[in-house]
Parts: sequence; C-alpha cells; structure tokens
Amino acid sequence: MKLSTKPAEAGTGFVAVRKFLHAGQPSYPRTLDLEADPAEELRITLPPATLVGPALRRVLARYGQRGGVGRLCGGSARRLHYHRIETTEDPDRPYDYGPPHVLEGVISFVTGAITVGQNADGKILLHCHSGFINGDGALHGGHLLLDTVEVGDDPLIIRLCLFSRGAFVVNSDEETHFSLLHPTPME
Repeated sequence: MKLSTKPAEAGTGFVAVRKFLHAGQPSYPRTLDLEADPAEELRITLPPATLVGPALRRVLARYGQRGGVGRLCGGSARRLHYHRIETTEDPDRPYDYGPPHVLEGVISFVTGAITVGQNADGKILLHCHSGFINGDGALHGGHLLLDTVEVGDDPLIIRLCLFSRGAFVVNSDEETHFSLLHPTPME
C-alpha cells in the first residue's frame, strides 16, 4: 500500500505525506466489495465522563453481529490515547503503531472516522482514526483508542450506519502484515 500526495508547495498549506512501502506481496488494486441491504442509522450522544469504547459496545450489542461505519460529529474529551505509524527495524513489518500518546485536559474533536467490525469469535471491534485539538491549540491525530477516551464537558456525538447483512471481520493481510477488517456477508 502506498500513500502519497502532491509535494509541499510554498504558501499552499499542503504538507507532504510520508510514503509507506510494505514488505509483503502488493495487492493492487485493493478492491474489497460487498453490497449490503439498507442500513440502520444511529445518532448516539455520550454524556460527560463516559468511557466511549464500553458505551458503544453496549449500544451495538443490541443490534447483533454486523458491521458499520461512523463519524465523530462533535464533542470533547478529557483523556485519550492515540497511536501514530512509525518506522520499525523489522524488515517483514517496516511500519507499525508506535507507543500510545496520552492527552489529558481539554480536548476538542475536529473529526473522526469509526469502523465497527468483529473478530472471528464475533467480539465487537472498534477502529477509529481521529483529529483533535488540545487545550493549547495544538492539532493531534492518529489511531484513537476508543476504550481510553473519556468524554469531556461537551457531550460526544457519534453517527453510525450499521449494515443489515454485512460485517467487517478481522483477517490477516499479506501486503501489510497487519490484521485488517474485511467486508464479509452475514445472515
């Protein structure tokens, strides 16, 4: 998998994106497709001091095994952990998530994309990439660990779209050597 963008140009505000070339066999074009029946839309508001991951799992348990996608639409956190991709010394897995970065204090969400998946045993998995601003105005972002996010003073609003007969199930990926969520039909 390669990620790229235009090089940074003076005065444009663009920042060059790092390119990742994984050690495994490339699978390009990477097209995974599953057509799902009409979905169910949820709007979830989590009050201050709520731990996001456990709260979302309690809501999702009511809907059975299925996948979904969602957005963090607004709100704040008072504590969270997130990871960013780093270069490693392992030639078979040259990129991996680094140690968690911990933020505490006033944290405002700018954006966030959530994927609802499951492991082979049907346990709910929550995957989220998010951008947020700390109390000093510094922008942060990466792989957000929803189980560590404690909602701040402003309620957290999440929109989810759950698929009717489809899920994202964890399978290994030959190219990245990561476990990825793959679209899978469900009854």
